[in-house]
Amino acid sequence: MINYAGIFCLTAFVLNPLLFQERTSSMDFRPQLRFVDAFPVETENGEMIALRDPSGIARDTILLSRMAVFILQYFTGEHDVETILRILTRDASLELEKKQLLDLIKTLDENLFLQNERYLEAKKIMETEFIASGIRTATYAGASYPADREELNATLVNFYQEEGGAGVPGPVNGLPTPAGVIAPHIDLRIGGATYTHAYKAMVESPVADVYVIIGTGHSGLKNIYSVLPIDFETPLGRVETDKDFIKNLQANTNRDYSADVLLHKTEHTIEFQVVFLQQAFADKPFKIVPVLASFNYQMLEDPYFKPDQECIEDFTTALKKTINEYPGKVTVLASVDMAHVGPRYGDKNIPDDGFLADVRQADMNALEFVKAADARGWAKAISDIEDKYRICGFAPIYTLLSSTDAKQGKVLKYDKGVMDDNESVVSYCSAVLY
Repeated sequence: MINYAGIFCLTAFVLNPLLFQERTSSMDFRPQLRFVDAFPVETENGEMIALRDPSGIARDTILLSRMAVFILQYFTGEHDVETILRILTRDASLELEKKQLLDLIKTLDENLFLQNERYLEAKKIMETEFIASGIRTATYAGASYPADREELNATLVNFYQEEGGAGVPGPVNGLPTPAGVIAPHIDLRIGGATYTHAYKAMVESPVADVYVIIGTGHSGLKNIYSVLPIDFETPLGRVETDKDFIKNLQANTNRDYSADVLLHKTEHTIEFQVVFLQQAFADKPFKIVPVLASFNYQMLEDPYFKPDQECIEDFTTALKKTINEYPGKVTVLASVDMAHVGPRYGDKNIPDDGFLADVRQADMNALEFVKAADARGWAKAISDIEDKYRICGFAPIYTLLSSTDAKQGKVLKYDKGVMDDNESVVSYCSAVLY
């Protein structure tokens, strides 16, 4: 057996030691790790694994050794401390002192990475403060796009005219306000030109009174969907959220979709669309309804996910009813990317031309059902290949196709971007539906 003394990279503790001792000495104490991001980082002590909270409730990122992260697989809320120690000895031949395990638990608890009362209290306070503020401020200004108002406006205008852009929008062309629009959510510095094809189509049509922005919830959501009832602010100003629309949407549902609002603070998929909308309709009034969505094709098929299927059906039905009852014009805007391939996303090899041709064909096969405004067809296309290329926009596109009266769509632009030195690739598109 191996004694892994000192395997953890820990920070100083500020917890009440008596309170912590009381909790951990209880036979009922069963540590449960929350949903967090984990990724490798290089340090002066070698490679460590960083844990980060996508909701921002845990403000600090903590570093753990790989062995510590291995132990976290048993932090499921099912095992007490003594049981975890026995499992590690029996299944992993890992002889761990109880104090070492308690030190790891203390670090996670202190930093709000455990699902417990302490975390829930902090979450409730932050949610209350966030909603009470009435505004979701820009998170990515100065990073993915300029923080200066004039520079940002010029950057967005230039996207239309650069290579791959849609060109300068013309006057309203007689087409109706789109029922649905698909735009990328990739970093503007990579795919800005492709965004413009979606927005040119919108600018050349009558402006909607409300844009229901369905963004991918990359961190997962308790109730599949999360609706944010507060305004957005970017360097281009403030955009009002349509509180009456949200109130009517909630009245038409059988569930509460107000959970997980803190995930909106760090999620980029809605913010990027707000910036483009502000530039496109700078002289025209409009409101937004910010919605995050998170589910995959399996959750539509497997009976195990029946509660989630009921949730998806409830929300899309309620959204469609709310749109049809609304006295003005509504466009559902899906903020999505398509395939994610290459080493960065779990593939062993750098994607070559042949592989990327297969990816493109799979994307195009799926987008045929966007053209047909066919939600079930879209889901089947992804299911048939078991989502082998990791579509990032499955949930928003399915929601758009299920909740509008669109009869047909048109793919306006398809492109891909290289994401890193390993030539990992993300594909994305713009499309419009009437």
